[in-house]
Order: sequence, then C-alpha cells, then structure tokens
Amino acid sequence: MALLEVRGLLKAFGKNAPVITNVNLDVQAGEVLGLIGPNGGGKSTLMMLMAGLVTPDSGTVQLDGVDTTNLALQSSGSVGLITAVPGLYPLLTGWENLHYFGGLNGLSEAEVNQRASDLLDGLDLGDQLERQVKEYSSGMQQKVSLVRALLMNPRLLLLDEPTSNLDPLSTHTIHMAVRQQADAGVAVVLCTHDLHAAESICDRVAVMQRTIRGNRALTGERATPPHGQLFQMYQEHVQ
Repeated sequence: MALLEVRGLLKAFGKNAPVITNVNLDVQAGEVLGLIGPNGGGKSTLMMLMAGLVTPDSGTVQLDGVDTTNLALQSSGSVGLITAVPGLYPLLTGWENLHYFGGLNGLSEAEVNQRASDLLDGLDLGDQLERQVKEYSSGMQQKVSLVRALLMNPRLLLLDEPTSNLDPLSTHTIHMAVRQQADAGVAVVLCTHDLHAAESICDRVAVMQRTIRGNRALTGERATPPHGQLFQMYQEHVQ
C-alpha cells in the first residue's frame, strides 16, 4: 500500500467550476513525485488538500490510512509543507523562528536545537540563524523554511514551487536536501515548473490540469541536463 493515497478528489470554491476533479494518485515512501502542469491547473490546491489544510468536496486524501485533515487538526507533524513564500516572522532570528514553530508542535528548545543542527549541516547556513530573517536572502529564508518543515520528522514532505525565486546554487542545495530526505524514506511531492529539476531529482512525474493527465516513472539514471522526456510528456498532456 502506498504511504499517500489520493482517491476521487474534487474541490470547487463557491459556485465556480471545480478547480480539481477526479484526482487519483499514490506516493510511496522514499519516492519523489514531481507534479507539473500549467498555471491555474489546480496543483497548489491539490497540495493544500494533501496537507490537510483544505477539505475536499468529495474524495479522500490519506497518509498511511489516516485522513490528512485529521492529522492537520492534531498538529501531528506527519506532513511538512513548503511554499514559494517562506512564511517566517521577519523580525525574529532564524533560531527564534525555529524555536517558535517547534514549540507549537511540542518540541523543547533543546530538541529544536538538536534536530535543527543535524539538518543545517548540509544547507550552508553557518551562523546566519542569529540574524533577523528580514536580513536574509530569499534562498536563506527557504532553507530555514525547509528546516522548519523537517523538525517534526514528517513522513510526507510537500513542496509547492519552493525554489521559484532562488538562485541556482540555493536551488541545487534545497533539491539535494529534498532528495536526501526521500532516500531516508520520506514521501515527497514536488510541485514545479522547472522540468530540468524534476527530471534530475524525481522518481516519477504526474502532469496535472484539473485532473491527472499523465503519470510516468522516469527511466534510467537521473540526468543533468535532462533527456527531454518531460518536455515531450508536457506537450502531450497540456493543451
């Protein structure tokens, strides 16, 4: 059984046409699933549904057999979410942000320090966490946001365009950290327009435009530059 199971998902806002309809998707533990498609295709809404932050009109989203909406209400930490906007408090330091968000999930300051220190080594943040977040670059803020999402050792990591405004080096650092989490057994969904990145780090890719229009495992070794199979897939399924 897949760790994340999405079945028959439909969501509309108000009396508008459904944003997503009849979405079925599985994500295995240790897998990076790339979610690609045009703007307005429902990808971000699907990510919010997976995180349990939005309730579906019909269908289910379950993590290891439990609805993600219940997990969100319990603040279980089972799902980590990163968006293009880091969502940190700008007047607090990096450490203060991590202590605050960790505390909301029941972690002591010592536990936050220990877990964050283990994560920070590969993100090249050095002693920057003593500074206020408002002084950080976009890349630094996203790195801290990633650490925040990983503090609770989530089983599912959702990334909605996490590197859309970042320089290539910060992007590479975050992607490699994400790949490392998957290799450690975390299920990952990466929503991105960057086909190069998707083909470099994803195990499988789904094309979404209101529903899942294509779903393919990536064959062969991850390649940089990519083989081009994703662009062909994108053209086939997006109109």
